[in-house]
Amino acid sequence: MKNGVRFWVFSGIMIALVFVLTFTIKIPLLAGYFNIGDVIIMISSILFGKSIGFMSGSFGSALADIASGYTIYAPFTFIIKGLEGFICGLIFEKLEPKQKKWVSFILSTVSSGIFMAAGYFLSEASVLKYLSSALNINRDLQFGLKVALANLPFNLLQGILSAIISVILVVPLYNNKFIGKMRT
Repeated sequence: MKNGVRFWVFSGIMIALVFVLTFTIKIPLLAGYFNIGDVIIMISSILFGKSIGFMSGSFGSALADIASGYTIYAPFTFIIKGLEGFICGLIFEKLEPKQKKWVSFILSTVSSGIFMAAGYFLSEASVLKYLSSALNINRDLQFGLKVALANLPFNLLQGILSAIISVILVVPLYNNKFIGKMRT
């Protein structure tokens, strides 16, 4: 299989996994819900690289927002989750030759999880507040600094829990000879 074909096949599979696991498995929290989509974004970034991590995060998560009725979040999710995957893959790529694997796994996943929480904080505190009022949509959703501050701990929890689960799952996957042959 050529590299171009491999990229699109793995991207498609990872996009579908992120979408399905984000859309179907929702563990309720006080504000929002925990989902497994970030775990797949982080794992795909480590196993298949930053570009596939970006594709899976951006398209898979944005499609889940649209399908869940949170369309106003979709453009921000596309950017935030895409960059979450890209950052995770980039940090892992830079650290992998210099650090022990487990250190690279932890630093890349935790960093990208924190980035994701910060991205949603900034979008909820500023842009979404003005966008939702300008378009007069989603009156049930509240935005602004107070709401962003209230959601920040839950978004951080999402990022950190996803990082922990990702590290637990990625260690055997990364060392698997079959998956190792598929890495791009």
